[in-house]
Amino acid sequence: HSLPMRRVNAGDPYPQEVGATVGRVMEKLKDMGYNNRYTLCWQSKVGPLPWLGPKTQEAMKMFTDQGMTHFMAIPVAFTTDHIETLFEIDIEFGEEAEEMGAVFGRSPSFNDDPRFGKALAAIASDHLKKSEVCSDQYNLNCPGCVNPAECRSILNPISPYMRLKEATA
Repeated sequence: HSLPMRRVNAGDPYPQEVGATVGRVMEKLKDMGYNNRYTLCWQSKVGPLPWLGPKTQEAMKMFTDQGMTHFMAIPVAFTTDHIETLFEIDIEFGEEAEEMGAVFGRSPSFNDDPRFGKALAAIASDHLKKSEVCSDQYNLNCPGCVNPAECRSILNPISPYMRLKEATA
């Protein structure tokens, strides 16, 4: 899912976090014997302001112009099926790919896969055992944060939560 460039330029870490996840997924696939080329694309731009790109549809068009005909979306930021996966990605992108003479598919979402639930439980358990609510990186406000009082607030049943900005003050 894309972001307005004003958020990206303010330092929102989302693009880097998604990019890091994509890199790790592709490393794991390579370890499993898959060596596919990939690019990180974005979707769901709303309104007239500039948003993070490239848009998925635009990238597919540019790649089909280069002779590529098969595309697979792996929407790492979406863990469950919903309107954006089922309609925008599956139907709209699929239809656009077909119009370009290309084949398009999407990896399945985790939804209620028991392995996904176990992985989330293991992460939560690790944080609870360490009395950590989140990773150290999450504490960092965006450099251009415009709402530091509420940005990245977490209700913490374990211990008082403090943003890095507050911890260094």
